[in-house]
Amino acid sequence: MSIMARGARILLLAILCSTAIVLPVSGAIHLQAASYSSTDVLRAGRTIFIQTKTIYFKPATLEDALLRREEFQQWGLAITREEADADLIIEVDRKLFTNSFVYSVIDARTNRIVASGKVNSLGGTLERKISDSFIKRMRQARASSSPARTK
Repeated sequence: MSIMARGARILLLAILCSTAIVLPVSGAIHLQAASYSSTDVLRAGRTIFIQTKTIYFKPATLEDALLRREEFQQWGLAITREEADADLIIEVDRKLFTNSFVYSVIDARTNRIVASGKVNSLGGTLERKISDSFIKRMRQARASSSPARTK
């Protein structure tokens, strides 16, 4: 067997071995993250980071609206200004040329969207509407019982 053929076989073997090692590890991480439902993530979340993708909304106004909610305090939730410290991220954006704002609640660990909503800025404060919608979703998550997990 020539040196070129032997080198090609060694390279192919190295590629196959590295693929066999990487796939099960990344698959296990994916399965672990997928095993938690959106409700589980919302129920477990304690710290919240608020970010905006529009100049028409300031995170501090939603922070204030959430901190004024009785449930927010009762559930022991907190707002952080450090994204790395958050369990949940509330991301707010405005649809172009409309009065509609959309928000997404994101699991900070997996970057998976666990809740979302759409509110209109007409007829009331945007922050109150988002906080009402978010608290309603959290209330549903906390009211539902967690199913028993089997290993």
